[in-house]
Amino acid sequence: MRSFTSLLVALCVSASLLYAQDQAKLSPAQREVLKVRDALRETALRRDMSAWSRYVSEDCTFSTDDGTLQTKAQFIEHMGKLPPEYDRSVNPRDYVIHVYGDAAVINFRFTAHEQFTDADIISEERQTETYVKQNGSWL
Repeated sequence: MRSFTSLLVALCVSASLLYAQDQAKLSPAQREVLKVRDALRETALRRDMSAWSRYVSEDCTFSTDDGTLQTKAQFIEHMGKLPPEYDRSVNPRDYVIHVYGDAAVINFRFTAHEQFTDADIISEERQTETYVKQNGSWL
């Protein structure tokens, strides 16, 4: 168990260094959009939907794993229904960020690790997100 923990720590440190290297290659505009993406992830993982809402426009549309569309309000409602013992972590990487004036598109890979009761689910995913700069803020 101790060697597994050491390996896990080493992998996390390596991932952090790679993330820092990737950050250095980004333009200031790309880093600004990525900063919002990181804030969205952190607030959602903490289930701080009030803080999360500041980064998401009211007319935002989400799609679930099965292709169902959700509004911002429906997504917040879904998050509120998750049991306290549900735990999810992600490690996003391999960002491709395109900024087109006041619009940006981010594509990235991540490993999701979800734990709930006795279930332990690990999945590799790729995600694409679109951002629009409104009143000086990326949403």
